[in-house]
Amino acid sequence: MAGLVLVAAAQGLSACTETSHSGRMPQLTGLRAEVGEPKEFVRQTRAGAPQDFIAVGVTPPERAIAPRNEAGAAALEKELIAARQRSQGFANRPLPRSTYDGTAPTRPASPRKELLPD
Repeated sequence: MAGLVLVAAAQGLSACTETSHSGRMPQLTGLRAEVGEPKEFVRQTRAGAPQDFIAVGVTPPERAIAPRNEAGAAALEKELIAARQRSQGFANRPLPRSTYDGTAPTRPASPRKELLPD
């Protein structure tokens, strides 16, 4: 019995290495089903339903907003360059001098004993 299982496994694995059947193994073993045309009721119910995505092979509808022309693109580029220059000017502004003189601040005095809890 063990020999029969071993022979069957070896034959199954050898079929995977053959070049003529390697692409057809799912079909030959029945693991992959062929997708056919949908039934009429499926086409009727899905035709009117709103889709969250565009199906493969379907041309998307025209955009509601027209693309920018050359003048609009140039104006947008000019606006973006001005915003970048404002940001760079803000980053390169002179900073005020620090009031820190390099010494450690004095430690505050400890509270009086009568103010401490028991």
